[in-house]
Amino acid sequence: MPLTLERPLPRAGPSLPQLDALRGVAILAVFVQHAGDRFLPLVRPAIEANAPSPLVPWILTVLHHAWWGVDLFFVLSGFSLGLSWLRSGGQTPREFLLRRAARILPAYWVALVVTLAFHRGVLDAPALPASLAAHLLVLQGYVSPGGIVIIGATWSLTTEACFYLLFPWLAPVILREGRRALWIGAALVVGSWLARAALHAIVLEPGVHTGLLEATQRRWIPSRLDQFVLGALAARAFVVLSRSARAAAIAPYALVACVPALVVAFRLEGLRYLEPGGGWPYALLSLVTAALVLSAVLCRGRALAIVAPRPLAFVGIVSYGVFLYHQLALGLSDLEPQSPPTWKNLAGTTSFALVASLIVGYASWVLVERPSMRWASPKRGESRPSPA
Repeated sequence: MPLTLERPLPRAGPSLPQLDALRGVAILAVFVQHAGDRFLPLVRPAIEANAPSPLVPWILTVLHHAWWGVDLFFVLSGFSLGLSWLRSGGQTPREFLLRRAARILPAYWVALVVTLAFHRGVLDAPALPASLAAHLLVLQGYVSPGGIVIIGATWSLTTEACFYLLFPWLAPVILREGRRALWIGAALVVGSWLARAALHAIVLEPGVHTGLLEATQRRWIPSRLDQFVLGALAARAFVVLSRSARAAAIAPYALVACVPALVVAFRLEGLRYLEPGGGWPYALLSLVTAALVLSAVLCRGRALAIVAPRPLAFVGIVSYGVFLYHQLALGLSDLEPQSPPTWKNLAGTTSFALVASLIVGYASWVLVERPSMRWASPKRGESRPSPA
């Protein structure tokens, strides 16, 4: 039988504010990563010139690993879906997949149309029909006919979609009571780590960052399944630990401890990624990210107010729309796209793009995402559907 809460949560309802805040952290990290693609050559010399030399490599490794926002999104996805499963007592595969499709596809398809409207030059490309088919079927993370990538960041939706197809069959197994379910979940996590390590060893050309290496380590579901499963197992742990006052008291300290642990994981991953055996630091990164999520959702009282401030939670609520449109906003806001980056350009580009992304993200949430979820859940009567 599935785990149960001592005080049952609503069958469906708003997500925990900590989850919204963590989604806010994740999308801001992704935004920084994509803004930094152009401006890191400007920022890096400034850091090297002004920061204490022992700290420079650590600061740079954090900046280089802003893509960690995707890792956090994957763990949060596993946690949110796992907690929803436990709240509802289980869902049929049809019900689950309908809800997931309603959550992801309408807003994504609208974003595709909007993005193409601003890049009309691609409409004449011979491979556009094949590329559109790949995007509409959410396969763009694995195939890109003609090299056409309409929304670059949405490769992660392909990985998410693969997990959605597996989840209705995994959830009843790993979210049940008893040690057997935990052992199965642990086996899936370790199996994912071994798959990633094997792919790393097979594909690696030492010192060379190839597209195939990136795909095997970042995009393929066998190499990412650990983060979704760890998130679901963290939801199971939350159900048990949420009854404990001691866990709530320890959670803020555990959350603080996760931050330096993450930086160490970033540093190890950056140093080892292009070397033989360099896939193992990723396991540490996944574990610490799952621990961070669990620690955050266990925070109560004053710690909760610090972990989940309202502005950050708002960013998390609209994060999917921000995710879909922030690269378009960054491109449109670049004041001098062909010139060397300047501090003026950095400030103008990032400020405009962030504000525009938040506005459009909110519009996407209100006009597309929330109505789509309500349509898929007519019997639930949610006043504000969870952004999960």
